[in-house]
Amino acid sequence: MSNEDETKNQQEQAPQSDKPTRKSIPVWAATVGMAVTLVLGGGIGYGAFAIHNAQQATTTTAVPAEMNKVVKAYATISQNYYQSTSSQKLINGAISGMVNSLKDPYSVYLQNQDATSLNTEISGSFGGIGATMEQRSSGVFVESVNADSAAKKAGVQAGDQIVSVDGKSVTKQSLNKIVAKVRGKIGTKVTVGVKRGGHTMTFTMKRAKVTVASITGKLDSTNKQVGIITFTTFTDNSGKEMKKVVKKLRQEGAKKFVLDLRGNPGGVLDQALAIDSMFLKNGQTILKVKSRTGAAEVYKAGKKYDDGFKITEPTVVLIDGDSASAAEITAAALNEQANVPLLGQKSFGKGTVQTVADMGGGNELKLTIAKWLTPNGTWINHKGIQPTEKVDNPSYANIPAITVTSMKEGDANKSVKSLQRALNALGYDAGTANGYYSSTVTAAVKAFQSKEGLTATGEANEDTISELVTKVSAKISDNDTVMKAALTKVEGMQ
Repeated sequence: MSNEDETKNQQEQAPQSDKPTRKSIPVWAATVGMAVTLVLGGGIGYGAFAIHNAQQATTTTAVPAEMNKVVKAYATISQNYYQSTSSQKLINGAISGMVNSLKDPYSVYLQNQDATSLNTEISGSFGGIGATMEQRSSGVFVESVNADSAAKKAGVQAGDQIVSVDGKSVTKQSLNKIVAKVRGKIGTKVTVGVKRGGHTMTFTMKRAKVTVASITGKLDSTNKQVGIITFTTFTDNSGKEMKKVVKKLRQEGAKKFVLDLRGNPGGVLDQALAIDSMFLKNGQTILKVKSRTGAAEVYKAGKKYDDGFKITEPTVVLIDGDSASAAEITAAALNEQANVPLLGQKSFGKGTVQTVADMGGGNELKLTIAKWLTPNGTWINHKGIQPTEKVDNPSYANIPAITVTSMKEGDANKSVKSLQRALNALGYDAGTANGYYSSTVTAAVKAFQSKEGLTATGEANEDTISELVTKVSAKISDNDTVMKAALTKVEGMQ
């Protein structure tokens, strides 16, 4: 799923990673997810901040004599391998090998596009045309156009179907692939062909910097005194976004807040420090960071982080198994220091900190350099944070990912089992979820296709799976038991 909507849509400029969950969206809905596989929800949270001058090359240390073996291996391969190979390929391979030997999933040698993608994720901005796209059964359509964007100025309109990018047809391509083609380097041009009212037209636009908010807020639909603040990640802009959202909600009447950190993989740690400091009294500990040598460094709330902006309203925080890294730092700090209740499920459990070193040539080394501890001194790595009040989601909110694009009668695999569970959740009898595509499943798929206006073949093709994701996602959103519990909790707080 994208970050923007439960109904399978996303900013053309922001397919961020295979992030499996969004707030109240099941893991299997990640067919539109994020393009950066280094920041996985419930997995590889990213924490970059200025210990040892983050984003700068690390200090050169003495090279041990044993490194001569690496030089000899390089010389032997480059001179004697039966095919010519580039020196850069061998060097990158050597670096990757060293990093892989650490067996640390958070330490990664990033090359070219991966490095660019990580930097995009951290900054929260990228090159695009300023339009949000959505997947429908008949193709990919423009859902909305940002004001003052390249798309708006060119004449792109909501409802346009995307049919080509740079002269090549994309009518049979997925949302993810089309988004990747439209997005690109700021200042470059892209030509997008659309179909509108039976006519086809093209628009050539210059990609511009587009920023997607990592934090959004709205008033609860039933209690206008409760502001619901949703965090998708922590980017370089999150601190400023938090202040803006809180001020807006206060003006609209909010007197209490629910912070939704579910599915949040973490992000830039100094932004977590800024946000956490807003909720704590000056001098209270936010977290402790301990490298392999020396005593733990303590980070405390204060004006240097929050600029004097404080949030004192009653607050509840939501977490789940995909809340990781900086999201866990926030949950722990607010709970242990401000007695903020945590509702949901146990968090992921990522208690390490990474920094990024520029390796030259567009390559970067993301390396674990320390572990972080909660204010009480607890290391949550591989353990997670237990909620103060455990609230489970409906069973259909945890359906595993459908990893294929089509299924038919006679197939037997895990994706069929997810298909069965999804159909059953929507009231279609797909039988026992055993992973076998029987005639019962075929009948259920046909019934679903007929009701949704799809060709009733009984085979689960890409359009059928897409529509199924949309419907189940909507049902999960309508039956968000964790959010309902949080609203009840915060309404009773003074």
